[in-house]
Amino acid sequence: MTERLLPAISAFLDWANEAEPRPVLEVEALVLLLSTHLDSGAHEPGDWTVDDVHDVAALLRERDGLPEGLRDTWLSWCDHLVASGRLMSAESPRRLRAAVEHVDLTPGVPGAAGPEPLAEAAASLLDRLGFGEVEEPTPLLPFVPAPLSELDTRAGACPTLHRAARLAAWVDPGRLLRPGTDHDDLCEDDTVRAAEALGTTPEEVRFLFTVARSAGLVRTTYLHVLPGPAAHAWARERPGAAADAWADALTTMAALPGPAPFLLITELFLSGRALTPVELVPACGPGAVPASEAPEQHVRRVLKVLADLDAVEEVGQERYRASDLGDHCAARHLRESGVGVPVAPPVSGLGAGEFLELLEGVRPVDVEVLLDRWLAGQPPGAAAQALLDAGLPPADGDAGAFVRTVSERPWADVVLARLAECPLKGTADLAR
Repeated sequence: MTERLLPAISAFLDWANEAEPRPVLEVEALVLLLSTHLDSGAHEPGDWTVDDVHDVAALLRERDGLPEGLRDTWLSWCDHLVASGRLMSAESPRRLRAAVEHVDLTPGVPGAAGPEPLAEAAASLLDRLGFGEVEEPTPLLPFVPAPLSELDTRAGACPTLHRAARLAAWVDPGRLLRPGTDHDDLCEDDTVRAAEALGTTPEEVRFLFTVARSAGLVRTTYLHVLPGPAAHAWARERPGAAADAWADALTTMAALPGPAPFLLITELFLSGRALTPVELVPACGPGAVPASEAPEQHVRRVLKVLADLDAVEEVGQERYRASDLGDHCAARHLRESGVGVPVAPPVSGLGAGEFLELLEGVRPVDVEVLLDRWLAGQPPGAAAQALLDAGLPPADGDAGAFVRTVSERPWADVVLARLAECPLKGTADLAR
């Protein structure tokens, strides 16, 4: 039993001892369930989706026999996660419980044959991260995260997230969900009243409610709507709360079919380059693009939507790179998936030689950011001369003009413009 399971099981037992009526609980079945969940690729005991239910059930069916109370214990575990707010995914509690109730647990019943559709769609990303067929994946380059205050400001300025936050504030805690459905939605009367209060349509309210759930601004039980963890964090003005909510809701806000939005954002983040739609097509494996669209057409459509949401930015003629918010989103979700995402170290106190060596191992998009930070920490003239002494070639071989120009305008773009062709300049150009 791993260390991650012990606190989860302890919390479940505490909840079960106080719950009325007392839920069905078999410790042996619970340990088997949670261990299998981790074996299926989960990283946290409380992170469950409907797909996870089917993946876990497929592994359980491979066993010769299962504890008699497994399904009832599984349902109790689901009830515990929902009641205590420990369900980490944005999955509908209703859909999750229904999946547990009906999934086949008959030993020996085979699962679906062939590779998983999502694994095929994300084959390029999985190879890059070392989870695919490539034996020696490329190490991830360290990135430079933007200050959380800047990320929060940009996230709060996103119109869709702002409207979802307004809806979350309008919804009273404990308001009933619409009955008789397997998904989470406000009751019809509440939907109409919310539309009037927000000056929009009932259809928009339904969409904003899904955004608010994905962002963690609200959470749902089987019957009610409650404030979500992001709402509490945002109200307390925790640094990064708005940016995290934006990142968690990005694919919901995009409202596009398939995994292409996440795949494109992650490709731009990992490469740290400005890429064209044609260059981004290989990031979308089989099944990532709807059959009704050509791959390049779909990639262009996704990039336009992501640009409107401030997840990517167009930096040249049909060249896109991840925005600071896009970087934050990709890094957050990769870490949640157990991927180590390195961060570039501070540059203050580094000599010119050490600094240039550092720049050789970062993403192209971060070269100018780090260069600006390094220049800001010392006298401009001395910094310019130190860069030349460390081996940077001045344009036209004119060292004096380089030092004078950088002394007057100690900015990264000026330094790069006053350099002759060299590896550093070539790397920085990849982000433009």
